[in-house]
Amino acid sequence: MRRLAHARLGHARLGLWLALGLVVVLALAACPADKKALGSGTVKLPMKPALFLRATPDGDASPIVGAFIPDEVADSEIDETSLARTRCSSFIKATRVPASGSFKEVTAASSGAAGKIGVKSIANVDLGGSEAQALLVKYELLEKMSANVDADGLAQCCAAAPDQCTKRYISGAIMADGEYFAATEKASNMGLDATVPVEGVPVTGDVMYQDDLKWQRQAVFKRQYFAFTFARNGGVGLGGKGAAANPCAWVNQVPPSADGQYFVGVSNPMDTEKLAREDAMRDAREQVVKYLGEYLTEAAASRTSTVGKASDLTTLVQDEKIKTNMAQGLARFVKDQQWCGPDQVAAPSGMKHVMKALAFFSNAERKAAGLAAMRALIDTKKAGGENTAALEQMLKDIEKQP
Repeated sequence: MRRLAHARLGHARLGLWLALGLVVVLALAACPADKKALGSGTVKLPMKPALFLRATPDGDASPIVGAFIPDEVADSEIDETSLARTRCSSFIKATRVPASGSFKEVTAASSGAAGKIGVKSIANVDLGGSEAQALLVKYELLEKMSANVDADGLAQCCAAAPDQCTKRYISGAIMADGEYFAATEKASNMGLDATVPVEGVPVTGDVMYQDDLKWQRQAVFKRQYFAFTFARNGGVGLGGKGAAANPCAWVNQVPPSADGQYFVGVSNPMDTEKLAREDAMRDAREQVVKYLGEYLTEAAASRTSTVGKASDLTTLVQDEKIKTNMAQGLARFVKDQQWCGPDQVAAPSGMKHVMKALAFFSNAERKAAGLAAMRALIDTKKAGGENTAALEQMLKDIEKQP
């Protein structure tokens, strides 16, 4: 009898566990996809990083600044293991520059650098026909090392000894405290394997979400020159001739474009490089405001009965408050293309940073940007209690134009 009772009890327990298991399976089957659902695969990011990771970061990048990159090495495979210092490198001096600021940006890693760091990212970036791994780096900038180029001396050296120069050289490096993040999975916003937006996924110190990718922290570094930049050497290559390129030549000779307009923004002396960059772009956007004032004046020239004189709008955008408010609304239309600096300026409160930005404004965005600037102008005038009926009519007229 006791054995029979134990057997019945065992069967009852087994039946209970089976029933519970069935309930769990049915519940899971009935549930929608987990909000953390992510997919795997390779993703090519639509950006060209300015920073390239070093294979062996250390506290001194002076040996690599001014070193030449062999012409046969693709941009995607550049790291310090392939560099060569030559006698022409003596015309490229490394200069240490104090720097600060918090940054988070996508960087390019050669296969060698990624292997040394010990990471594997599913994200890539296209660098002129070849692809490098993309790593997201979050860092606190501590110091920069910039190349001070004797352009004439370098040009003469390369012309006299073409085998001592190539088409690219290391132009700078940055020291920081930071963290490497590798893309490990794709998120649903890319339409791949997942069903919910990445914004619904919780974020921790070890995980970030950007560009519809899940980025996981792989390693940290302290006071290391972890990345470098490179510059083109004006077409000088092995066996070739030419003059060294000035990486800031566009400051004095703004390049033309059939697709839009370039503007050079110059910052005021600022406490940090980050603030100087922001101020340089502010200056560029204010130049675009002036350009748009002329465009809008021309667009309204045939409708002067609406706004009075056609020159009224050009006069309005000279007002500092109006210009500032209009410029703020143009951030998405004015894109930074290249940077020059930072230059160091002495001030009573200490050294200041000055940056120059080459910004681009597309012709295709001219009407949309002009309308955005007009709306900002109207809002500013309204806030001051002024009558904006004429400007609002002008806005409607321009909206109707092709």
